[in-house]
Amino acid sequence: MNLSEAEQQADLVEATEASWSIRRILVALDASTNSRVALAAAIGLAETFKSEIEGLFIEDINLFRLAELPFSREVRFAEVGLQQLEQESIQRRLRARAAILKRELTDMAAEHDVPSSFRVIRGPVSQELLAAALESDLLALGRIGQTILRRSHLGSTARMVVERASSVVLLTTPEMVVGPIIALYDGSPTANRLLHLAATLAERSGDLRVLVWAATDDEAFERRQQAVEILTPLRVQAQFQHLSGDNPLLVLEWVNRQKGSLLVLGRSDDLPPDIFQTLLDEAGQHILVIR
Repeated sequence: MNLSEAEQQADLVEATEASWSIRRILVALDASTNSRVALAAAIGLAETFKSEIEGLFIEDINLFRLAELPFSREVRFAEVGLQQLEQESIQRRLRARAAILKRELTDMAAEHDVPSSFRVIRGPVSQELLAAALESDLLALGRIGQTILRRSHLGSTARMVVERASSVVLLTTPEMVVGPIIALYDGSPTANRLLHLAATLAERSGDLRVLVWAATDDEAFERRQQAVEILTPLRVQAQFQHLSGDNPLLVLEWVNRQKGSLLVLGRSDDLPPDIFQTLLDEAGQHILVIR
């Protein structure tokens, strides 16, 4: 006996829920404002998905290697002249920083009733971050770097993580923003799963906005219908807009006009690379990247 269309939709929802179980969240921490915002955002996700969260502080091995060089010097705030860069001094300051971050994580997790842990490792930052991410379902880190011109852009570590990490990746902006959840739907299998994740995240705010993208207007309209069908069994209220063409600035303009708190973005072959990269670099909200 064939399943009815409603039963097929229910099975699809159940399978998607199982495939998107986020049990373990890893957040990369340092002394920057970016990482503290990443911690707060990760705690919010852990509360939503009933996950455990682990803070990771990486002691950059390159700092210790630099201190081994006889000509290495450092400039300290409110002190005159250059000081010898010493490994013992580096270790002491890193331990103090890690202790502060561990306390912040512990206090915030306890406040939201989220199981937490914290660990410190030493090594190349990018390599250690990718290795640690293999043990998690979601990796959170600050998204923004700075150029010598002081223009914000996607940091090199964040870019590498997006390209190579196998987990879901949360990239946070320097400030927490309250607003709708935005989802970019391109009709791919990744985007089908993306909609379910976005719907779960939108349960609290009740505000989900879906931008349906395709190469042509006809295809965009068809994909919009698909997105509606996927979200209907999830009982979430959503606003839809469809857009066609390969102009990344049109997509960016629509996304930023929503004043959202989070953009859920899928990495798939269906979405032009220019659109994906433009959103990573220029979108004004936190970005959750899935594969």
